[in-house]
Amino acid sequence: MREKKKGGAGFWVLIASVAALMVISTAVIYYYINKYGLSRVTDALRDLVDSLGALGVVFMLLVQTLQVVLAFIPGEPIEICAGALYGTVGGALLCLGGIALGTLIIFLLVKVVGKRLVLRVIGSEKYSRLRFLKNPKERDIFIFLLMFIPGTPKDVLTYFSPLAGINMWRFIIISAIARIPSVISSTYVGDTLAEGKILHSAMVFLVVGAVSISGILIYNKIIEAKNKESSRKSNGQ
Repeated sequence: MREKKKGGAGFWVLIASVAALMVISTAVIYYYINKYGLSRVTDALRDLVDSLGALGVVFMLLVQTLQVVLAFIPGEPIEICAGALYGTVGGALLCLGGIALGTLIIFLLVKVVGKRLVLRVIGSEKYSRLRFLKNPKERDIFIFLLMFIPGTPKDVLTYFSPLAGINMWRFIIISAIARIPSVISSTYVGDTLAEGKILHSAMVFLVVGAVSISGILIYNKIIEAKNKESSRKSNGQ
C-alpha cells in the first residue's frame, strides 16, 4: 500500500510540474518576445535557414530526426520552430518526415543492439508497463491510440515497439497518422508566432498544454488498466 501511495503522489507531482512548466514557459516566452521583439527571433531563424539555401530543409529535417532518436530532447520547440519557418502545413510535413526517419533509425538500432538498448533508453519500469503491447490482437490499435493522445511519451513507445513484433513500415505509418494532430497544433503555434499573433499563440499553447495534461492522465489510466488485465489473466492461468 505504501508503494502505491508513493507512486500516486509522484504522479500528481509530475502533473503539477508539467502544468507549472507550461504556465512559466508561456510567461517567459511572452516576456522576452515583448522585450526583444518577435521579429528579431524569427528573422534570426530565417537568416540561418536562408544561409543554408536548399539545405535549410535538410537541416530542419535532421534536427527533428535527432530529437526522435535521442528521445530526451523535447519535440515541441522544434515543431514550433518548423511552423515559424515553413508555416503550419509545411512545418508539419517536415516534422513528420523527420519523425519517420528517426523511427526508422530507432528500429534499425534496436534490431542490432536488442533489448538492452531499449532498457537503457526507457528504463525497466516503463518497459514492464508496456509489455501488454506485445499482444498482436490489440497491439496496433493501442499503439495508434497512445500515439494519438496528446502528452503521451511517444518516443518511449517508439523505442519499445520494435520489441512488440510490429512491422517497421506498419508502425511508421500508424505513428505518423496518429501524430498529425499534435504536430499540427505545434506548427500552428509557430506559424502564428511568426505572424506576430503573440497573445493568440500563447492561448493556443496553454490550451494544448492543458490537453496534454489530460492526455497524460488518460495514458496512465490505459496503462494501469491493461496491466491489471494482464495480471488477472496470468493469475487465472
